[in-house]
Amino acid sequence: MKKNIVIVMTDEQSWNTLRVFGNTTLATPHADALARDGVALDHCFTAYPLCCPARSSLWTGLWPHNHHVTGNWLHLRPDLQDAGLIKPFRDGGYHTVYCGKWHVPGTTPERFGVDDASAIPAVIKGQDRGRFILEYRDYAAGQGYKLNEKHMENLTDADIALLNQPGKAPCGRSELPSEHYLEVWQTGKFLEALERCPDDQPFFAVVSYNAPHFPLIVPHPYDTIVDPEQVQLPPNYHGTMDGKPAELKDLHYLKKMEGLPDSEWRRFIAHYLGFCAMMDDQLGRITAYLKEKGVYDDTIVVFTSDHGDMMGAHKLIEKGQYLHYDEALRVPMIVANAGVEAGKLSEAFVMLHDLLPTLAESSGVAMHEPTDAVSFARQLNDADAPSARDCVLSETFKLAGDMNGFGEYKPPGRFQESDSDVHLSIRTREYRYTFHYQGADELYDKVADPYELNNVAGEAKYLELLSSARSKLIQELRGNDAFMADLVEGRLAKRA
Repeated sequence: MKKNIVIVMTDEQSWNTLRVFGNTTLATPHADALARDGVALDHCFTAYPLCCPARSSLWTGLWPHNHHVTGNWLHLRPDLQDAGLIKPFRDGGYHTVYCGKWHVPGTTPERFGVDDASAIPAVIKGQDRGRFILEYRDYAAGQGYKLNEKHMENLTDADIALLNQPGKAPCGRSELPSEHYLEVWQTGKFLEALERCPDDQPFFAVVSYNAPHFPLIVPHPYDTIVDPEQVQLPPNYHGTMDGKPAELKDLHYLKKMEGLPDSEWRRFIAHYLGFCAMMDDQLGRITAYLKEKGVYDDTIVVFTSDHGDMMGAHKLIEKGQYLHYDEALRVPMIVANAGVEAGKLSEAFVMLHDLLPTLAESSGVAMHEPTDAVSFARQLNDADAPSARDCVLSETFKLAGDMNGFGEYKPPGRFQESDSDVHLSIRTREYRYTFHYQGADELYDKVADPYELNNVAGEAKYLELLSSARSKLIQELRGNDAFMADLVEGRLAKRA
């Protein structure tokens, strides 16, 4: 029988929150243990630093400009709404499970091939939270906790008040104890789903969490697990916005931290890391269950996230349209029990949406859908193997006022120069180049300036590198979408 597959996915967790990827402030023993049984991929990037586009890429294997979820809540291309990359696993004999955050607008886990789904739907607005969240709210009420009726993060009124304290960072201790917190409850539901799996089939099971996504209202003891005084501010914390896109100064969520002292930034980061510790413990519960059932060695276990969080880098927080920094784009990727390698770190460039084709190749499952993905199964058997990718791409869009709009699918081709923007990045070992349709471009020398403090796009000595980076971006785009390549090439020609 094929190996089981378990994917544990958090939300908004940067790669550098884990000890295996160099974090020295937070202990993450369960992620560390998982890495000892497999390969940790140090250069995994998301296609889009926002929930819905990133998740749509993961489950389709396509770039956002190809699946058309180019902002939160914009619906998936109609011809993809009954497709996706989970179906091949079901067709290949797997019993498929999905528990938690879905966020692929316009479709459902069931339509993507999930047999047992308990999911938070793609749209959480008003009361449209789905049966999974409504069940949790009933559970919390039964424990004596009244959750706010309109707040999508399932907080109490007292929790929400912590987000609006003058002179303080928007973080604090949840009124709910950890044993009744959403993600802890959710892990129990996921383990119940694994109990329901048939004995005569391998299972393909996904648990998708909302934490450590903002707001940072963290249950005890995780709110105190990291001492703020021990938090080291990021090396690029004191970086200025000089030479950066003007839009970075106007990000709405940056206003939450404007003018706060370093001590509040440390407290904020400590709460974020505490949230990450809570998620590490959920991973530990899942691997402990698999070991108790005697199936751990026969289960490929993945730990990853949909995108990262700036968390103080450049004095920015969260993620979003203009944030093409490593902190927002680079995510943890640990794959255990899939190949012969164990306890190895791979420096190969991979994309988050490469994951399912990789698991398919490792499991002998045939992929029938065309994708933009490149399997990294080779790295699971030889962590030092050359990367199939020599660069990674990431993108964000604002198309004709549709960013974060709700509604049915709208066909492509709605790019209007006066009301649209496109941000496309190419990242190599040597540089990161970002094309901004409406604004000045960014170029960072990753060798001399790994923390991306100095935009050198306008410096004479970097003109040759800038030209090369632009050509490389157009070349990569032309390989999967001529429209996007023509858009960039045409815009750059007008600037010449």
